[in-house]
Amino acid sequence: MLYQTLYRKYRPNSFQLVYGQDSIVKTLKNIIKMNKLGHAYLFTGPRGTGKTTCAKLFAKAINCQNNCDGDSCNCCKNCETFNKNSNPDVIEIDAASNNGVDEIREIKSKVNLVPSMSKYKVYIIDEVHMLSIGAFNALLKTLEEPPSYVVFILATTEPQKLPATVISRCQRFDFKSISKENMKNCLKNIVKSENIKINDDALMEIIDNSKGGMRDAISMLDQASVLSDDIISLEDIQELSGTISNADTLEFIKYIIISDYGNVIEKIKNWNEHGKDFSLIIQKIINFIRRGILYKKGITTDDLISEIIQIYDECSERKIYNIMDNLIQIQQKLQYSYQKELIFEVEIIKLIDDVNVSRETLTNNIETKKIIKNDVPRETSTKEDEKLNIKIQKLKNIRINNILNDSMREKLNVIKERWNNMKEYLTDEKYKKCVGILLKATPVAASDEGIIITIPSESLLLNIEKNYDMSKNILIKVLNCKYKVVYITEEYWKEIRPKYVELVKNKKLKNESEIELINEINMIKNKDNVSEFSELIEMEE
Repeated sequence: MLYQTLYRKYRPNSFQLVYGQDSIVKTLKNIIKMNKLGHAYLFTGPRGTGKTTCAKLFAKAINCQNNCDGDSCNCCKNCETFNKNSNPDVIEIDAASNNGVDEIREIKSKVNLVPSMSKYKVYIIDEVHMLSIGAFNALLKTLEEPPSYVVFILATTEPQKLPATVISRCQRFDFKSISKENMKNCLKNIVKSENIKINDDALMEIIDNSKGGMRDAISMLDQASVLSDDIISLEDIQELSGTISNADTLEFIKYIIISDYGNVIEKIKNWNEHGKDFSLIIQKIINFIRRGILYKKGITTDDLISEIIQIYDECSERKIYNIMDNLIQIQQKLQYSYQKELIFEVEIIKLIDDVNVSRETLTNNIETKKIIKNDVPRETSTKEDEKLNIKIQKLKNIRINNILNDSMREKLNVIKERWNNMKEYLTDEKYKKCVGILLKATPVAASDEGIIITIPSESLLLNIEKNYDMSKNILIKVLNCKYKVVYITEEYWKEIRPKYVELVKNKKLKNESEIELINEINMIKNKDNVSEFSELIEMEE
């Protein structure tokens, strides 16, 4: 008999065996119990979290002849044929390989045929975001008004790539990453059933590496059970997954902090020779730095050994935040790179250079000037420069005011729909730095003329403003329109948004003229500084 992989062997055959999606399972069962079946559903979420499994269980449950409490009985003829993958009324389509107009037209031509043995004919379209625009258009009408006996279930890991017209025709369920607790319970049941011997720390390493995906975790356990002849150890999992030990991680972070370039490069070379996965390594380093941030804030969620505490104590909060910002950017670059070792090496060296540059003068200047926090963080040295900064800040606030006063939800939705299209420029040497930051950013308000974009941190805000001209060009390419852009930090947006909401509610928000302030800026004698900020405030407009 052919060996059956563990993730297939332990795929749930009823809703009660689904881990970590309790609210979704409860809702799906209630839909069946209350007889409130819709015609189209959209299941979204990370890979390996149960989207396709729940779609199949839902298809089986609505056709079960002895349905009990919204779940299938697994005994009737319909359930038996479904469990054998021989039920002709449940059609599963892989949109990744069947993404053209012709395939959708074939569905449309057969959709009017009544089910042959079940109450409902169910179409499960997996990876639906892979459909072409033409295929989506062909599907729209059928998706909106199918025959009463037809149900569509669309599953995708990337809902942002779906047209809004498709999303609006479906009831949407967002699957979340499986919690560590649920994953541990599931894996322990499998380990017990399969008589697999594994250490607890090895089990937790599997859970950490799977990033909330149950299928990935079970597959890694399956592979480890074949790799090890005895008890599966932590080292076995690290060897299998391509990640590194905690001791290695700790040592590497120490080299970064003390600027030991030689040992950093030696470590990277050694990892590359042993086939380590740099995407997993960067994630492990990020987790260590995250713990450092929590420690600095007095929030410790686990025991920290003295050696780790010593490293955290030697770093200021600002330094830890700067390291984290850089690590996140490196992680983004690694995601789309085929030369991971080279990118990792170069970016870590740049990180060391960056975090050791003193920013004390910059910080003191911002605090002294009392300019609104996290906005226009630039260093000045004269009274004229200080005066200029204040006026530019005021101009930005006027622009924020005007954009919010004229903001339109429809305009913002269009911008959000197009936002991820900038991923196409991640491999472009000219634009990739800006794109890396913009993909972490969020458009929060838009009018016909302008956009307000929030940036996660002060250091990223500084970087995007230094490359303002480049970022503006990217936005023109991606959004097919030229806007006045205002960048602010997420923290500042949280601070000002309630005030503007109140003004709008009381009808006290009015457009303000920018012309007078721009003229005042132009009259300031320090022409070099005006030139530096001219693109930022777009005075020519």
